[in-house]
Amino acid sequence: MNREHRGRRAAHGRTRHANRASDAEAPGRSARAPGAETDAEAPRHGPTTALGHPRDRAGRAVPVPWAILGALGLLPLLWSGRTPTLGVPVADDYLFLSRLAFERPLDLFGPMGAANYWRPVSRQLYYLVLGPALLRAPWVAALFAALLLLALYAVLYRLARRGFAPPLAAAIACFPLLSAPARVLLDWPSAAQHLLGALFAAWAIERAVAGRLVVSSLAALLAVLSNEAAFLVLPALPLIGWARTRTRNGALRWAAGALVVGALWAAGYAVARTHGAGLPHGAGHGAPWRAAAPIILQSLVSQLGMEDLSATLGPLVVPVFGLLAAVGVVFSLARPARERIRRAGPTLIGGVAWFAIGVLPLVFVLPDWNAWRTTVASLGLGFALTGWLGLARPALAGALVALRLLALLLTIPAPATVESTPPDTVSSFSLARLVRLQRIVESTRRTLTRAVPTLKRGAVVRYWQMPLLSEVGFNGNHAIQVWYRDSALTLRPFGEASGMSQGADVVIEIENGWAWPAVRISPEAVRFYRESYRASMAQDLRAADSLLGLAQLAQRENAPRFVGNIAENRAEFALRLHAYARADSFNRMEYELIGESAHYWAMTARLAAQRGNLDAARSAVSRCLALDPHDPAGRAIASILKITP
Repeated sequence: MNREHRGRRAAHGRTRHANRASDAEAPGRSARAPGAETDAEAPRHGPTTALGHPRDRAGRAVPVPWAILGALGLLPLLWSGRTPTLGVPVADDYLFLSRLAFERPLDLFGPMGAANYWRPVSRQLYYLVLGPALLRAPWVAALFAALLLLALYAVLYRLARRGFAPPLAAAIACFPLLSAPARVLLDWPSAAQHLLGALFAAWAIERAVAGRLVVSSLAALLAVLSNEAAFLVLPALPLIGWARTRTRNGALRWAAGALVVGALWAAGYAVARTHGAGLPHGAGHGAPWRAAAPIILQSLVSQLGMEDLSATLGPLVVPVFGLLAAVGVVFSLARPARERIRRAGPTLIGGVAWFAIGVLPLVFVLPDWNAWRTTVASLGLGFALTGWLGLARPALAGALVALRLLALLLTIPAPATVESTPPDTVSSFSLARLVRLQRIVESTRRTLTRAVPTLKRGAVVRYWQMPLLSEVGFNGNHAIQVWYRDSALTLRPFGEASGMSQGADVVIEIENGWAWPAVRISPEAVRFYRESYRASMAQDLRAADSLLGLAQLAQRENAPRFVGNIAENRAEFALRLHAYARADSFNRMEYELIGESAHYWAMTARLAAQRGNLDAARSAVSRCLALDPHDPAGRAIASILKITP
């Protein structure tokens, strides 16, 4: 009897386990997705955790290396984007920091001083938390960005494990970390607007797949309040609800959640529009949708790391991507792969749709292309592309990871010095251009605050020389106003008339080829330079030349551009005084200090013409006009020599 009773209890237990297994396949429960492991496929460790981690017989989770791959995946990104400017505020950062410093109370419905967008989570909340530390310890922003990237990896891994085996799930989750545009996300505080949008969007989808309506809706709200590109979660929620339950009521519940989120977002935006928040209206080049296909293609190129490859080995990477895609197509034709891909069809198609629809709004901001704006949309590409290759052949997903890693490491690095012109990159605000601005702005802040800790209210800071397209880094007057906590401070060029006739409490210049290029021009040097200008206007050239000599002596700190400008003027004075050897000496001095310039070649041509060497004069003036076709001295000597510019 006892033996029979024990047999009935065992049979009853097996029946209960069978019923639970049957419930897992019922509507509203998550069934095994394509590519996922079953208990039969991993019998050595017994049952698995929610993330698919095997458990030992005591029920403890067994460590799986795929779960920690994100921390390792962040290392190549840090190496590729290595720069001492990590987290240094620049450009839009100072617009937001200015509002944080001077707007009392802070307008939670405003655009934080920007022309477009209402993003209270990634602007107001982000800068309220991190803003006070950005000037003293900018690395905090970079650390926060790194933590967000790791959190994004964790969420994507958890989501991918619901449909794919651990190695393939890790490859999918690594997609954002091995992206060249992610270097900007790591380095620039303002890029948190895209990183937060991507993280909350991924979290919303992951919780939706898990059937958590309230948490998923909350994450979706945080996503759209961080970045408009996350609007993709709103139509995705009811689709996921229907896919989970296969019932109309289930889909309607999730549609209601999405409608509530959308209504809250729309209501907030309606209020924000009255507070100055707008949306871009496009570049006005006809129908913007004509650029849809090029935008999708450029987004794909950027996310694969082919946008700004180095000129040496970079071109070799591009055809390998094409070869990998061709091999993927061939393996996809095999019957087992076809079946795996067919079962994963909704996930792969959803990823493609997420990516394509997500990048289409970028047509409204053309021609201002920036690859990091595709961050939210790229989440879908990671699932679609990596998932497809992995299902066709697992090794192909690994090949994609390795190839994107190689492309990341071969992408143009951050510049170590500041040059007079910005680097030639596809994105208008690439990492190379961003770091150039960060070096200029941060070195200016250090130079000013060290030399002049305090300024009188409403003071004027002037710059002697500023590299091309670098004023945007200061965001107008906002940078110096934030540094000195004075909303009346102004930053202006020294100029010809304004610098001579109007005041300047501090004068700086930005040198070419320096890592930290800002240098202060001494007040005594500026005063002698102004007196020289007045003497030259009175045609007292000898006095003007002598005063320039005093200005040069007064500038004790190394300032090649300022001293080079002094040499340029002294060469002009010497030529007009017929001291040709002296003029030639100062002209060469200018070249040694600031390098080749249109003025140098114009003076060379004039001196050669004075000596009767017309061939040398023609050659020099041709070079002058090649550098600057509008140089007045060059055009004048070209007219005398009958050279057509």
